[in-house]
Amino acid sequence: MTHWYREFFDDLYLRAYRRMEAPEQVQREVDFIVRALQLPKGTRVLDLCCGQGRHSLELARRGFQVVGVDLSEALLYAARQRAEQERLPVTFIRCDMRDIEFADEFDACINMFTSFGYLESEDEDAKVLQRVAVALKRGGKLLLDVINRDRLVRQFQAREWHAADEGWLVLEERTFDHLSGRVETLWVMVTRDGVRYERRFSVRAYTPAELRWMSERVGLRVTELLGDYDGHLYTWDSPRLIVVAVKE
Repeated sequence: MTHWYREFFDDLYLRAYRRMEAPEQVQREVDFIVRALQLPKGTRVLDLCCGQGRHSLELARRGFQVVGVDLSEALLYAARQRAEQERLPVTFIRCDMRDIEFADEFDACINMFTSFGYLESEDEDAKVLQRVAVALKRGGKLLLDVINRDRLVRQFQAREWHAADEGWLVLEERTFDHLSGRVETLWVMVTRDGVRYERRFSVRAYTPAELRWMSERVGLRVTELLGDYDGHLYTWDSPRLIVVAVKE
């Protein structure tokens, strides 16, 4: 499955994951980002794969200088509308994450909600880390938030339902390929009237050791592994795998 990410993130996606935009959840996640990266107010932050801007906007509300990058025009449109409504000085840019051209500009980069691992190969994912390393100032930090592969395999759920916006339901049917390390998902959305939409997506689930090796190859030294947005240390059973790394 190639290039699925070019079409997947549209208005249907926004409906399916509207629950992620609850103010208390966004505030909790940004509290965690600020603590984990020890960010002084006013620092310059790159939100890579910013989506509809939920973290970018909250960081801007707190006085950070934020640039959000995403490939989805639909999600960026939503982000820009909200920034304009609140008069928040956030810059949103449409760009493939492999193609960002910043150099020594940012004190921190965040990549949240498993936005890493979409691409077709490990080499393509490595290009993203290379571009992040170039974009960060020396001493700048990366926070990379992805699914916990260890927990995924140990507690694998082949099927899961959740409620979406306006009474819609979302079904995710998953398979895991042990050779490629990829989770292949059939995503089915059913409206209140029974109309059915189907999409597929594929994400590489990396181990902590793999992420450390990939990061350190490009000059990003891993300093911490965390397992949730409360800042607990990573374990096999943590809900998330969150890597904190610094540019040397």
